[in-house]
Amino acid sequence: MNVIEERIRAATRAAAGTVPPDSVPPLELAAAPQRRRLGGGRFRGGRSAGAAWSSRATRLAPAAAALAVIAIAFTVAALNQTKGGSSASSATAAGPHVPAGPPVSTYVRSGQVPPYFVTRTPSDAVVHLTDGGATVATIRPSRPGGKVVAVTAAGDDRTFVLAEQAKFSLVAEFYQVRLSASGHPGAPTRLPMSVADVKTMTDMALSPDGTRLAIAVALGGGLQQVRLYSVHSGSARTWSATGSGTIGGRFPARSLSWAASQRTLAFNWSIHQTETVRLLDIGNSGGSLLAASQPTVMLAATTEPGRIPYRCLDDMLITPNGSAIVCPGGEIRNAGKNGTITYSTGFPEFSVTTGSLIRITGHWPQKGDDPYVYDLIWSDASGQVLIGAITSAGRDWVGVISGNRFTPLSNQQSLGAYQFGTW
Repeated sequence: MNVIEERIRAATRAAAGTVPPDSVPPLELAAAPQRRRLGGGRFRGGRSAGAAWSSRATRLAPAAAALAVIAIAFTVAALNQTKGGSSASSATAAGPHVPAGPPVSTYVRSGQVPPYFVTRTPSDAVVHLTDGGATVATIRPSRPGGKVVAVTAAGDDRTFVLAEQAKFSLVAEFYQVRLSASGHPGAPTRLPMSVADVKTMTDMALSPDGTRLAIAVALGGGLQQVRLYSVHSGSARTWSATGSGTIGGRFPARSLSWAASQRTLAFNWSIHQTETVRLLDIGNSGGSLLAASQPTVMLAATTEPGRIPYRCLDDMLITPNGSAIVCPGGEIRNAGKNGTITYSTGFPEFSVTTGSLIRITGHWPQKGDDPYVYDLIWSDASGQVLIGAITSAGRDWVGVISGNRFTPLSNQQSLGAYQFGTW
């Protein structure tokens, strides 16, 4: 027996010795916890109640037994470090149950994905390297005691707008930050617009050239608005709608997205259980939101199992080239010629022109509920390279999807707490 094995055995015996033999009841399987979400979206439907749940390890009831397991886990992690490994690299090595893609560095070097992204902590914004996830810089709120509540990015991968909330204030203020070629942020620039109550915001999206900021606002009483501000002057145009429809979900959501032409702003419009993406022509001066927009993709949700082939679990985005709408499809129903039904998961992409399915990126068969796609974070110009979130192999992953291959990003610490990142 080598030294490492002796240390593991000793730690195990020491931990086990803290548990009285008669204190451990029979092992019971705990109910599976609800799947964690990125970006504040919501789940809709599924082939069974279990389809919206993550597969998780069972738990021992006694606190002493839990402490024993924790003690062993810390010991093993420490030994991994002694051997030159790390728990993070071990987890990544295990990988999700999907075909592995090339390293993230390959996508970054080829220009297929941006080199930097910005995450939020409870108060700050943090710039990371996409390749490796290392922290480049932290952006502090402009006002003492304030916090960053949302981030949106332009199409140049260098310009970001942060929504901030000052201490003891409901007002949302906006600041523009530009990253240098090395990813370091310049001083934030205060923008000449605000939202009176940050709780009414349901999304915001910076135009590809960084000159206009679209903000979705729900003012109550069924009144929904899309406000389009000039970043430089603060002048605004407003489109409004009143009724049973809503734009997106609980903030922060991704319910607004721009086409690179900058003539079209896509927004999600939900009426009861029908999800629609509408395209707003920003060439007019404002007025009726529904009169100035046209529906493109419509998915009628249902709680009945197996009734529709596609079920988008989060808000749907337009690809920058304006050709397609992409969504995370947690469950895709596949009907065989012999009447058999199987299920898969992936990112369906629908034609903006016809509303019909073009392709499914990251299309993986499911075994039970693994893997399970549940969030879309970023799309390249055509929708053929995505950054999204899945659950697989007992954990959540954020990664790059190309074809049917998935490459996890190493910076996974934000899962389940805050929006993972903005590219």
